[in-house]
Amino acid sequence: MHESLSASSGPRGGGLVLAAPPRASRSAARLLTAVNEDSQAFADRWRFLSGIPVEAAFLHRFQELGGAHALGYPLTPGVFIGDTLAQYFTHARLEVPGRSSEMPMGVPRQACLGEILARALASSNSVSPTSEPPEIFSAALIMSAARDWAGSAVGQPLEWRDVPVRLFQRDIVRLMPVSPNMRRPVRGNLGELYTTITSQERAAGDGHLSSLERPAIANPDPVVAPVLMYHKTRGADLFRAQVVALLDHGLIPVSLDHLVGAIEGWATLPPRAFVVTFDDGWVVQIEEALPTLVELRVPATFFVMPGFERYGQGHMTVAQFRDLRAAGMTVGSHTVNHARLPTLIKENQGAALAEIVTSRDILEREVDGVDYFAYPHGLFDAASAQVVIETGYRAAVTTLPGIRHMLGSRFVLRRIRANAWATFGEIRGSIRRAAAIDGVDSPI
Repeated sequence: MHESLSASSGPRGGGLVLAAPPRASRSAARLLTAVNEDSQAFADRWRFLSGIPVEAAFLHRFQELGGAHALGYPLTPGVFIGDTLAQYFTHARLEVPGRSSEMPMGVPRQACLGEILARALASSNSVSPTSEPPEIFSAALIMSAARDWAGSAVGQPLEWRDVPVRLFQRDIVRLMPVSPNMRRPVRGNLGELYTTITSQERAAGDGHLSSLERPAIANPDPVVAPVLMYHKTRGADLFRAQVVALLDHGLIPVSLDHLVGAIEGWATLPPRAFVVTFDDGWVVQIEEALPTLVELRVPATFFVMPGFERYGQGHMTVAQFRDLRAAGMTVGSHTVNHARLPTLIKENQGAALAEIVTSRDILEREVDGVDYFAYPHGLFDAASAQVVIETGYRAAVTTLPGIRHMLGSRFVLRRIRANAWATFGEIRGSIRRAAAIDGVDSPI
């Protein structure tokens, strides 16, 4: 086996749980502090006055849309609405559509929250028609930037909470009293207002229940889902045939974000969910696998090494990482130099820290936020896992086989080796063997 373990196994089927590793030494702690202080600003996740971080999947989209000046501060953490990851801000909602959405899967976007709120209010008894003329509300959007942001008007003006309002695709204008006989149109905090409506109204707006909070579960139940691990491909047709067979046999692809949310206890996976991951960032993955993933709306996470293309072995460039993200895929960290971490951390703690942190920082600056890490060569031990935890990652994957995942093992998540050219029978056999290791039923 490739793995180097300083870990303990739980009960049969319990998955690998890291034994409590020793805290970093004082010298290692100083190095960790120095590396983190040297990291660029993206790693801070824009922790605003609300104390809620912008989710990794939204970091670049948030900045492109104008950051806090335009969207305001995060009001909620990321929450799942079906298979769509959403986050509410003072003025907006950002979302990463899931495969069940009509929108491009996995591509961060600003939702037309005004349209959603209009549907929500249509089911409410707290609104009524208003006699105020529609044109009076447009005075709040006299600047072209404000008009572009707001988008088209949605429906007719309404009386809501004793205030005349008009909804636009991405904004709301309210007539606010400035004197006993005068009202002035003022742009409102659309996201904040949306989060104040009832759960029943939100359900009417979104088409199904949509929570604003993550349930606080101290010990969530284990999650069973195969995480497939691919490396190189050998032809687009073979990979496509394999994915089609998995879908035809009832497996439902979900993002790694969705899986980790379920492991943490605040998201619900569909029955027979599975996750697709790719290691090492080979160019052939983007040439032969990405078109199938986009066509069949299968989310995937690619663990890559920024700068590794300099060795001329066929690895992706940063520009190609951006292509992955633009196609709706997640990009995760695999160090800078495919480092053997357990050995490196003993020989040079600073170099090991740099491998883990610098790779993330480059990707966050150039591509998008990064929450996930894959141990190169499948090599890890308690010390290297502890560094991954302390440097701000949310979860990490190994090459150990298994399909049962627990909160305590989210930094040593199990995966199943999968050849992109394998037959469905071979893939099914691998999944069944991994299920047997964990003592659980196979989904196929």
